[in-house]
Amino acid sequence: MALAKATLGTSIGTVYTSTNDSATTSIFFTNDNAAARTIDVHLVANSGTADATNRIIKDLSIDGGDTYIMSAEKIVLSNGDTIQAKASAATSVYATVSYVSI
Repeated sequence: MALAKATLGTSIGTVYTSTNDSATTSIFFTNDNAAARTIDVHLVANSGTADATNRIIKDLSIDGGDTYIMSAEKIVLSNGDTIQAKASAATSVYATVSYVSI
């Protein structure tokens, strides 16, 4: 198992890029601010761009000091596929992706 970390900004940015094939075991989004923040998350195919057709989370509110955990389903990614996200405020939300190569 391995980890990838990223700080979400107010523009879409890459949280994780798959090298070869991989599967996420869990993804943590932590709001380190006192105020609630919202996030959008996209699963983007290799060479694709984040848009409404690949968004899996829209405007999810995370309370200040809280963490949202995605762990109910594994996300299987091919080489070059990405998980991309943005937050309603910069430098407040941090993403940690736990993944395994398959």
